[in-house]
Amino acid sequence: MKMRLRHLTRLGKVYPAGIVLALVAALGTTVFALGVTGQQPAIADGASWLWSKQVGEASQVNAVSGTVSLRQPMIDAQGHQVRVTQSDHFVILHDLFTGRVTSIDLTRMGFSGSLDLGTAEDTAVLLDGATAIVVDRTRGLVRPVDAGSLQAIGDQVRLSGSLVGGAFDKAGRLWLGVPSQGVAIALVVKDRQIAVVRTEAVSTPGHEQALTVLDQGSLVVDRGSDQIAVVGESPTRKITSPVSLAGAVLPARTIGSAVAITLPTEKKIVTIADVAKGGPVATMSLTPAEAQAATTQPAVSFAGKVYIPDQTTGAVRVVTPSGQPAGTIQVGSAQTAVELEVREQHLFINAPDTTTAVMVDEDGKTSKVDKYDPVPETSPTPTQQPLPTTSPQPEQSPTAKPSDKPGTQPTRRPPSPKPSPTVRVEPQRPGPPVPVTALAGDGRVRLSWGRAKAGSAAVEAYTVTWEEGGGGRVQVSGATLQTTITGLTNGTSYRFKVWATNSVGDGPPALSEPVTPAAAAPPATPAAPTAKLETDSDGCYTGAVLVSWPGVQGAADYVVTPLKGGAAGANPPQTVTGTDARFAGLTPGDSFTFTVVARNSAGAASDASPQSNELTVHYPPAAPTNVKGRQISANQYVVTWNAADGHGLPITGYEIRDEDGKKIGETGGTVRTATITSATKLDWVEVVAFNDDGEGPSGYDQVTQPSAPTIAISSTSATESEITVNFTADGDGAAATCTFTAGGKTVSDCSSPAKITGLSADTQYTITAKITTFAGAATDTASQKTDAGSSGSVRATVNCEDSAGNPDPNFCATGVPVYNASNDNGSVVRRVHDGDTFPVVCKVHGENQNAGPYHDNKEGDHWLKLTDGHWISWVWLHFDNGDDVEAIPDC
Repeated sequence: MKMRLRHLTRLGKVYPAGIVLALVAALGTTVFALGVTGQQPAIADGASWLWSKQVGEASQVNAVSGTVSLRQPMIDAQGHQVRVTQSDHFVILHDLFTGRVTSIDLTRMGFSGSLDLGTAEDTAVLLDGATAIVVDRTRGLVRPVDAGSLQAIGDQVRLSGSLVGGAFDKAGRLWLGVPSQGVAIALVVKDRQIAVVRTEAVSTPGHEQALTVLDQGSLVVDRGSDQIAVVGESPTRKITSPVSLAGAVLPARTIGSAVAITLPTEKKIVTIADVAKGGPVATMSLTPAEAQAATTQPAVSFAGKVYIPDQTTGAVRVVTPSGQPAGTIQVGSAQTAVELEVREQHLFINAPDTTTAVMVDEDGKTSKVDKYDPVPETSPTPTQQPLPTTSPQPEQSPTAKPSDKPGTQPTRRPPSPKPSPTVRVEPQRPGPPVPVTALAGDGRVRLSWGRAKAGSAAVEAYTVTWEEGGGGRVQVSGATLQTTITGLTNGTSYRFKVWATNSVGDGPPALSEPVTPAAAAPPATPAAPTAKLETDSDGCYTGAVLVSWPGVQGAADYVVTPLKGGAAGANPPQTVTGTDARFAGLTPGDSFTFTVVARNSAGAASDASPQSNELTVHYPPAAPTNVKGRQISANQYVVTWNAADGHGLPITGYEIRDEDGKKIGETGGTVRTATITSATKLDWVEVVAFNDDGEGPSGYDQVTQPSAPTIAISSTSATESEITVNFTADGDGAAATCTFTAGGKTVSDCSSPAKITGLSADTQYTITAKITTFAGAATDTASQKTDAGSSGSVRATVNCEDSAGNPDPNFCATGVPVYNASNDNGSVVRRVHDGDTFPVVCKVHGENQNAGPYHDNKEGDHWLKLTDGHWISWVWLHFDNGDDVEAIPDC
């Protein structure tokens, strides 16, 4: 069951909202809360939300003043990328780390829907007014959903092959590229059904595409040629690029008549000043850092200028379409990503890892936005809350792999920065218990809802209210996720609100869809559904679960609810019109069952079906992250990586491959490093993880070549026949050989110090040190004279032995001191070690010494003068004259 997913489009960009309300907003069960003040939000046109990952906070920015009017924490989204899209009626938030999507109804001021898309596929929820469309680019699926409930409202459209791009133009058309067919298509939603209204040939079938949506139509780049297609109201126009378009990237939406096409591989930008007129076309160069940043954030054209991000400096370079400098905008700090998007006649430049953003108007005037204070103001009862322990996976190597190299993105889950260990936060109310499901009966409605995130304290209660029919209020315990409201009037439409309460206060409300009790008999209870793990065309599990059941006569739709441990609330239900449903985003390793409720056209609901068979979600592993490849010799490489997510199963092994996908090594499931021998030079390496379901996508890295080696002699010393060389050597990770030569004598040793023996006494030597690796060689030299020696002199041998029980177990390894005077009050000029031999000249009586356990407690006050004029205590020495110290002449 082989699964090799290559060249997936990154979901690295956060899209903050356009026309924004100072409103509560949710991310799954995370809250853009009203805050502890509980102020009533107000609709504010010309505002935008900007995301701050480090603190997990969204800031509402006024597009006129550039000031922040509301800050809202999102405690379970710290470190996550969050894509925000908004219309006048709805806000949709997509946590790209978890795959959870939440909808906010701006008219009713509450959370209205939730959907799990998972992270295995490249998916997006696109919003235009009240129209919402889920695009699965990986599987080529497009389906309309209700913008409030996020439930399907019509049949999905399956297109041929994978898709690229995705945004609405001003006419409300959704434009997508279909590379396998070489076309761009436009889709619209009408009468709750989605339909293709235009298909235009734009590229060679099978060539990769890049697409940006224009004010009217779209622009498509053929990455396999030099052709650019402009699809507008007039016949499609072709423009020839002056450079290759391989690896081209574009923003999802381009506002205005000019377009910037970023080419990271070529380190260039192609600009088209007026796409309607076909030019002028110009090119400009990118720095290597700008080219690298462009793989996740391409350059953006706005109001007659081009804005080019550089994450190494946290800045944006501004140029004219012809490439003339027009300034630099500093946004973040070094090594922080910057994100660019045009909304509300302004360019918003956000550094989500920092406190700062910048707003640019159409005249080029900039306004700095302070999204939040680095040290938050003291709250009424401030708390120290650790960041989530389920931190995001370490980042893949920043090296961007060219599109003609094999390998996929490491995971659909975007990487996240490492925040500080603790962040002081305000006391948190609960999140919204979204979604709320309402099932009608005779004078009653059965309600269920998702489990709210607790916030700073456990959820104590859920409150249900409604206004129709005189209104009402019901409260249940914090452990209860359902209730039945009775005594309702048949034929009256009801809308319910549900919110959670903890010791801090009430959380924001979640909203039900309209529901009408009726005396009409409900459909029959469906039979128990069947659940199975979905497989792809290669027979590999995808991570999604397919649920099916026999149809029930008279049913207009079905509500399918996943149960974890027999209880609902962990994952949102789905409403479908057919007899099957697909659930993505269920937690790998967890077990689930499913129930089905049938509803007729009057809204009357059956009892829930018996539970389906239980299954545990598992599928092939994710890509290993943080893959690093380094060459260490002419034909050897060291490859390291971080553990892959096993997606519910243990990792059984890893396979290392070259850039052509050929296996060059393997390890067990717990090993994270491999040394590879390859007769063929490796420029890229890939690592693939395996579990019992098969192999996952590859993580990869461009092989790092070591720098040329270096060596430096720091000091030398000598005896009558030996020179000791202290040095530093660095092979930059490559296998190295070090040699030291003096007077025709050579020793090989890369561990300092090196000792050259067999030399003549009283001789000046030139010492040559050399280090050699496959990457080159380096040398250093020094001069040292050996000791003169003395006719008839006595030779001494150092005796010093370390032991674990000694006061200093490493004393002898450090070395016995040699002083510049005949006592231990002098300066230590060098150290000698057990077994070293040298001649002694004469003796004096000095300070008494005891060798302790290092040399059998030998004691005495004799000090011996060496041939270089320095001194050592007798207690460390043994003489070749029978150890007769009195035979040594006095000095």
